[in-house]
Amino acid sequence: MVDSFSAAPGGAALVAQVTAGGVGLNIQSASVVILCEPQLNPAIEWQAIARARRMGQLETVQVHRLLTEDGVDQRLTEMLAAKAELFEQFARDSDVAEAAPEAVDVSEAELAREVIAVEQERLYEEFPAGLTS
Repeated sequence: MVDSFSAAPGGAALVAQVTAGGVGLNIQSASVVILCEPQLNPAIEWQAIARARRMGQLETVQVHRLLTEDGVDQRLTEMLAAKAELFEQFARDSDVAEAAPEAVDVSEAELAREVIAVEQERLYEEFPAGLTS
């Protein structure tokens, strides 16, 4: 199935659950990733996105989220942002990282920050008074 997807002309779609699509697939022929449900573990989403951002990818990969308004998706997205912030506060700061910044791969963390920041900005623009923490 993945081989057929990779060989298909433009416009092909591969539909997979994020847990299945995020493990063991090389889908660098994909240029758009659409996440239909936020995950409680940010690493699951990062891994799914990374499947398209593999060596050999020739296109810019666009990542989109389909979220319900004023629903559980919004709360899960807020929880993801909070988890990412906690991770940044405790796991990314270290003496070793500061001594050798070139040895620390932050590409997935940077990707997650970008995705969450864009989504938060969109939500706050659309629902400035309706969001609570």
